[in-house]
Amino acid sequence: MEHFGYTAGGRDVARATLRRGDISLTLISLGAAVQSLTVPDREGRPVDVVLGYDTAAEYEAGRDYFGATVGRYANRIAGARFSLGGREYRLTANEGANTLHGGEGFDKRVFDVRETEGGVEFSRRSPHLEDGFPGDLDVTVRYELGDGEVRITYEAVADLDTVVNLTNHSYFDLSAGGGAAAHELRLFSDAYTEPDAALIPTGRIVPVEGTRFDFRAAKPLTESFDHNFVLGAPGELREAAELYSPDTGICMTVLTTMPGLQLYTGGAMSSRRGKNGAALEPGAGLCLETQFYPDSPNRPEFPPALLRAGEKYQHTTIWRFSAK
Repeated sequence: MEHFGYTAGGRDVARATLRRGDISLTLISLGAAVQSLTVPDREGRPVDVVLGYDTAAEYEAGRDYFGATVGRYANRIAGARFSLGGREYRLTANEGANTLHGGEGFDKRVFDVRETEGGVEFSRRSPHLEDGFPGDLDVTVRYELGDGEVRITYEAVADLDTVVNLTNHSYFDLSAGGGAAAHELRLFSDAYTEPDAALIPTGRIVPVEGTRFDFRAAKPLTESFDHNFVLGAPGELREAAELYSPDTGICMTVLTTMPGLQLYTGGAMSSRRGKNGAALEPGAGLCLETQFYPDSPNRPEFPPALLRAGEKYQHTTIWRFSAK
């Protein structure tokens, strides 16, 4: 564990690095975020496959959620409100009239951090009505390295009924600088949630067959996406996506227990400098966000993101790497 910097409010930001074989994972306590993830290409050369920054100040100022744990509710909630138990909860609106990634969100919060056997664990208490969400919520995010893989485990317990949807918002570039368009993608999904112009679901589940959303066979990412794909019922660990870079030969398989995956190709990214002075433009990376569906608290037909008081929220996502 080492010092990485301070927030504008003077909070210390810690950094921890995990290594196993040819994989190295660096994490920071601001946003419980992935700062770097280095894996070997087909020639055995190390490639950092995630976008990020060099300083804590850049993470605090940035609005693209680089590597962060986002919550309490990843993705969008329409009208920045939902009802639960006969009461309406008004949330922080940060994308027009809607809430994106929890409002002020976890990405700008400093987590407590401790090293565990084979991993690093981040935790914090999100207090009752933080960003408008009900209940004191105790959150734990644990990163572990296995043979050729990163395992992320999310756990949470609340003292009131609430909604929870946690994910990691890393931007991946397996191509050593080629950006989202330099990849081929396969999704284990037959349908997607139709969005309106504000990217809020209409409620329709649309088959991908015959549309540009059909990634059941791997194909190049030649178009822009910010869409939620349907995976199946929550709870079962399943393959969700395969991402491949012909440039480096690096392949990443995503497995998850979550029912949806948001494919975001970075079209709304701001232009800025990243790690080591790299010039980052829109589309410099892509996100594969495992999660509940957008706006589930207002959509009873979607898999529920409800967490009852005293029950445990627990979900797992795995990033598995190889090269060919």
